[in-house]
Amino acid sequence: SHGDTDDRVSIEPETQGFYNAGHIHYQFQLFDEQSNKAITDKDLTDTHTKLVHVIAYDASRNVFNHVHPQFSNDRWTTDLNLENNGSYFVWAQRQLHDGTDFSSLLRIQITNGKNEIPSTPLQDIRSAIDGNSKIELDNTKIRAGKMAMLNYKITRTDGSAPLITPYLGAMAHIIAVSPDGDDLIHVHPMSGNTDNTGMIHATFPTAGDYRVWIQFNDHDELKTMALSIRVTK
Repeated sequence: SHGDTDDRVSIEPETQGFYNAGHIHYQFQLFDEQSNKAITDKDLTDTHTKLVHVIAYDASRNVFNHVHPQFSNDRWTTDLNLENNGSYFVWAQRQLHDGTDFSSLLRIQITNGKNEIPSTPLQDIRSAIDGNSKIELDNTKIRAGKMAMLNYKITRTDGSAPLITPYLGAMAHIIAVSPDGDDLIHVHPMSGNTDNTGMIHATFPTAGDYRVWIQFNDHDELKTMALSIRVTK
């Protein structure tokens, strides 16, 4: 059966439904409903240095994976690390050669692992630290359905200067998820006046607390920052 999607591309996993927690060797096909054919690596445009991005997170929006599958033997394969039980959202994103962007969703269930993380309100948390790297978002109020412009700044807790270099062809990747987990926003910032600043342009479709993961390279180390933003009506 095809995975849920609001466009022409769906996900067909090798294994349906349930997976044992831990290191998961995730295999799937991408299916083009328009041409009625499976999508291979020859059908996709190389954007942001990868053919396909797979993003997985749990219903509480605390567990996060952003990985890049390889195509071999008529299927896509990647590794996921999902240690906690519960319901997970798995997205496949990229662009067909005809210019069609797709963002396709499938849900899976993880069992036989650590306790499921309960879903609780995330509040409005606009700074985070990973190692010595720190990111801060400004206090701009965000309204549902309106284009938001959020400035950010990256610093280091040890007083040294950050050294920001591109990650997957962009200065940062910003992935935001709605309160119910059903809406995913994946954008890349505009450059700021300095290498450690930038502006995020995004539209949040509904009100509520959005989980926001920001990924960037600082001193050749990939940083993944978990923040949250309160979106009002």
